[in-house]
Amino acid sequence: MGTLFLELATPRAGEIDVLAELPADRRVGIGVVNQKHDRVETVDEIVARGERAMKVLGPERVLLTPDCGFATFADNPVASARVAEAKLRAIGQASAVLGRR
Repeated sequence: MGTLFLELATPRAGEIDVLAELPADRRVGIGVVNQKHDRVETVDEIVARGERAMKVLGPERVLLTPDCGFATFADNPVASARVAEAKLRAIGQASAVLGRR
């Protein structure tokens, strides 16, 4: 089994449907927040992205992740610590919602 981590929070990433043909033993980390913007995605937005991925791949294969990392360069972070924490908190809340479905 392997895990792929993909940036999918922006339109340029394409549609998740193309991942339907991945081998069944692959989990997929789905990028659900964009680390390059200060706007914190809502839990509902993240849940919707997770639901789309779960329909294509199955819930047991989907991991919710940010696109890329939050501190690409230690001396010049992409997102402030406050924004990164808020986005990670929203991912955690969305994960809890999806786990109850």
